Amino acid sequence: MSFDAPRGHGERLEGLYRSARDGRLAHALLFTGPAGIGKFMTMRLLAIGLLCERGPGAPCLACGPCKRVLLGNHPDLFEVDAPAAGQDQITVHFIAHRPPEKKNPKDYKGPAIEDFLVLRAREGGYRVVLVREAERMNESAQNAFLKTLEEPTARTIVALESSRPGELLPTVRSRVVTIELEPLGLEDTRAVLHEQGVPADEVEELARWSGGAPGSALALRAHGAPAMRVILSGVLAGTLDARAAASGVWALDGRFEGKTPAAEARTRVRVFLDLGLAILGDLLRAGAGVPGATLAHGDLARGLPPDSGVPLERCMARWLAARQDVPLNMSPEALLDRALLALEALGATEDAVR
Repeated sequence: MSFDAPRGHGERLEGLYRSARDGRLAHALLFTGPAGIGKFMTMRLLAIGLLCERGPGAPCLACGPCKRVLLGNHPDLFEVDAPAAGQDQITVHFIAHRPPEKKNPKDYKGPAIEDFLVLRAREGGYRVVLVREAERMNESAQNAFLKTLEEPTARTIVALESSRPGELLPTVRSRVVTIELEPLGLEDTRAVLHEQGVPADEVEELARWSGGAPGSALALRAHGAPAMRVILSGVLAGTLDARAAASGVWALDGRFEGKTPAAEARTRVRVFLDLGLAILGDLLRAGAGVPGATLAHGDLARGLPPDSGVPLERCMARWLAARQDVPLNMSPEALLDRALLALEALGATEDAVR
């Protein structure tokens, strides 16, 4: 991980350092943009640059404060990461102090932001709070968080990261300064994937699929998306039927998060449906005249008949319905079968991809 030259976001980060040096850095920031583009890394780079002995500025990575951040034990940096703490949501227990006797066994039991902020800066500089995937905050947590945003203390920076800022309460959004980050260019995306050890023969394909989000590309690879795409293209081409495709999906190796086998199965189906929606979307765009070379999955549009628009739209509607049903605890097997049968029908009746 590079801490001194974040790809694609260096200018924005330097502007934030400059604001801190001039005493103009807002106390509450919201980093937004597509998932996987490096928002949290950029936010963390801001933190380490504020805490560095030479800061605010690009961190030296050699001083004591920098080393403590890298080791995860700097006393003036507090990070909220619900999945890392084994939680799906950021509940009020992450935000405000609650006595142990008022917590259920499954509740988060670590220190809260409130516990951190009542302390003075141990090293005499900034205190920094980072909240990863802030859209995970439930309504109670967001309401509790308003006190932190409304009553800032000196030299305290609170930074949130979210790919879905619309899920935050308007009262929260109105109290933060939004920092919008853009997707990376193709060259930077390739470079990040190379740095992360992705084999050269996979880099180009993953970089194209990710749309400038190398984090998403790495997640796709971990989820077995390349093999999923082969299955999807086979169904579209009519060389693979729905039953065989479903068997292939369940047999795929990959990392599918979930606390139970049922949750892991839902994650597997969600990833597959999301990939299918991306492909169907590109097929629709190609049918509308968008050059296939500009689309992540444009190569699958070769041979697309000119009258395929309505069947494609119907198929996509069925996939969207299945995807929306995933969080409802419906059978993931049934949802997968439903989507694949719609895709099989599309391949059989329209010969969408030859």
